[in-house]
Amino acid sequence: MRENKNILIITSALDNGVIDKSVIDIATTLEDKNFNIVVVSAGGKMVKELKKHAIEHIQLPVNSNDFFVIRRNLKKIAEIIVERQISLIHAFTPQSAFFAFKLSRNFKIPYITSFLKIYKKSFWRFTNNRINYLTKGDYIIAPSDYMASYLQVNYKVPSDKIVIIPQWIDTDIYNALNVSAERIIATASDLRIPEDHFIITTIAKMEKTRGQANLIHAIANLPNDLKHKVRCLIIGSYKNHKKYKNELEKLAIKLGVQDLIHMVGDCNDNAALLMLSDVYVATNIEPKASQISILQAESLGRPIIASNIGATGEYILDDETCKMYDYKNIDQLTQYILWSMQLDEAKREEISKKLSANVRLNFSKNLLPQKVGNIYDFVLEGNR
Repeated sequence: MRENKNILIITSALDNGVIDKSVIDIATTLEDKNFNIVVVSAGGKMVKELKKHAIEHIQLPVNSNDFFVIRRNLKKIAEIIVERQISLIHAFTPQSAFFAFKLSRNFKIPYITSFLKIYKKSFWRFTNNRINYLTKGDYIIAPSDYMASYLQVNYKVPSDKIVIIPQWIDTDIYNALNVSAERIIATASDLRIPEDHFIITTIAKMEKTRGQANLIHAIANLPNDLKHKVRCLIIGSYKNHKKYKNELEKLAIKLGVQDLIHMVGDCNDNAALLMLSDVYVATNIEPKASQISILQAESLGRPIIASNIGATGEYILDDETCKMYDYKNIDQLTQYILWSMQLDEAKREEISKKLSANVRLNFSKNLLPQKVGNIYDFVLEGNR
């Protein structure tokens, strides 16, 4: 019987993804709430955030598929569980869930998982089995009702094992009062954003499922007298999707809007970028489990236009501040862009206040990671 609150978090890596940031936020928040956190991962640039908070990080190649590496990892993590007297394991990825499942059974300690994204089924049974380990935890944290339903339908997870905790953002970073004029000017200069234009922004990896092509079509459909007042910033990594980026560039040329579309890869300061934006557009054509970029834009008071697919409806406020369109309906997307262009300053200010307040009250890093701690406490109480 364990009376401590020693938690082992296992994840594949700590780079800069949504899952990686969630791990960092949970670890740094709960370390101050009488939990003793140990994180195991294959490393990454966000490890420094753990070190900054004096949280122990142990680097192991837990993202490896090599049989002998996996066996060594199992042995090493077992040693960590014994030495640190671990009471609960929390896994965030299919690879890490495999270790959590095996070792929790060996040591008869509970484990929970966070199922934060939709994983595509693979031809490889080995890959699918690893995804299944994410569904075998004592409890599974899902970021939306949509994701909870997805788990019940596709993985037959009982509803009483699913806990819904929305994804969150740092509302101090995405706070208009904390984004200096110097940062905004520097970002405008770096991205060559022209003055006196209506700025439409979308932030997502440059891949077909994100629907950037639909946004280009919608802009091409704008009336000629308004079209050239617009600049559209398509922000996102295209490192592994250069072919799609080329397709988007050719599409823009074909539709005659190549001068209106700026595809600039990643941005170093998304908060400043969103402050420069007049509207934020999310054009997914495949469902997502959560909508972090929408929350970032809302927190900074930007009106939202988003496709009605996946968990989107759970991450926006209402029809007055955010418009949802049929993800197949480009004409409707065009109409909502026109709606955003017609908002006067007073209405924009009203929308901004409502959206930023909604994020602070419901999607803040200051609130939601603590709910994960509540789950830890509940599970540990039941195992004493």
